[in-house]
Amino acid sequence: MQNPLPKLVTFDGEARSGKGTVVRKVKDFLRDECGRNVMLIDSGQVFRVLVLAVTRAGVDIDSPEAIDAYLTDESRVQEAIRLVKAVYRMPKPEREALLYTPEVNVNCAKIGARPLGQAFKDELVCKWLSDARAEGFDTVLVDGRAMEETGEMLEGKGLCRYILGFFFVCDPVVSAQRTLGRMPAPYAQLDDETRGVVDKLVAQIEIRNKSDRGRKVQPLVMPENAPRYAINHIPTELPSRHPRPMAIIDRSLEVPLDTMALPIARLAAHYL
Repeated sequence: MQNPLPKLVTFDGEARSGKGTVVRKVKDFLRDECGRNVMLIDSGQVFRVLVLAVTRAGVDIDSPEAIDAYLTDESRVQEAIRLVKAVYRMPKPEREALLYTPEVNVNCAKIGARPLGQAFKDELVCKWLSDARAEGFDTVLVDGRAMEETGEMLEGKGLCRYILGFFFVCDPVVSAQRTLGRMPAPYAQLDDETRGVVDKLVAQIEIRNKSDRGRKVQPLVMPENAPRYAINHIPTELPSRHPRPMAIIDRSLEVPLDTMALPIARLAAHYL
């Protein structure tokens, strides 16, 4: 007998909004405290690996035509898939050092703007969802962008039951300071050199968000009619919303990670 469809929870949001950090804590809670068999899929990492694959192949990352030519070459696509698998097997510190560089951060948007880039990501995510069911996972968490659209696509293909979604936002200055380890000091109290570094990262965050919102395929879109909550005021249940509950989470307030993630994890568990 085939295993039941896994339940899907999506984690969407703006660049540097902290959703990746939260989703890992939610996975640990659902597995360790609730006994769920949980798979975590980081769809955004697919684009980061594609940036590596394209640049290593000598492709002009600033040329949409060159990117498309790479993604229509079957031998190169298979090469990229092998790289995705290899990177996912790396120890976390090594993987993050490779993927989370300023260059990769900027170039991710160029891959994500290409329909063929989105199709590459979707094909891998579909395969991973199919594998999740075959391997008996009852819960799948997907971290990325345009997740409501992606989740509905996955459910439409009969790969999961899409039950809940989160969309994370954060003030870009807070995001930049947090990334640079400069919180909770107020921005106005930073020295001139540090403010310059923060301002540079803020500009990168804003460019990335603008690019993601403006792309023609799977743009970054807040869920309509979804309530918005500060990270320190997460409810135990969400208002009714068709076809599934969604919540916008504002991470602009500096809260200890465990204190911040636990209410979201409990909320996810409530719907599972």
